[in-house]
Amino acid sequence: MPGVYVEKIVSTTSPTPDTSTRTLDVRNYVNKLEASIDLGTQWAVFEPNDEILWAKLRATIENLLTTEWRNGKLVGNAAKDAFFVRCDRSSMTQDDLVNGRLVCVIGVAVTKPAEFVVFNISKNVAVS
Repeated sequence: MPGVYVEKIVSTTSPTPDTSTRTLDVRNYVNKLEASIDLGTQWAVFEPNDEILWAKLRATIENLLTTEWRNGKLVGNAAKDAFFVRCDRSSMTQDDLVNGRLVCVIGVAVTKPAEFVVFNISKNVAVS
């Protein structure tokens, strides 16, 4: 994908049973992941908001998340259990499309039991 930037994401797991520390570690990791995805998809603002762009974005984000899963940062027996990426008509309203807003919904499983942390990445893009 053109101009893809992926920041190295570092997460530490606290050996302490203190759940507040573990929650902070997870939140920090998800914040860094979200920032990395947002930065790595800035090229999309110059593209028409259509199915071709949505497919490119899904592939870009899924590649990053697959790498994170393979490196043990996401929980799941398979990549499909560790994360999901929705960037299609189900993640955007007609108003979003008309006004050039692109919305991707991303869910990642970072802890056991695998509960998804869900966040959105949105951009103003060219109206197709």
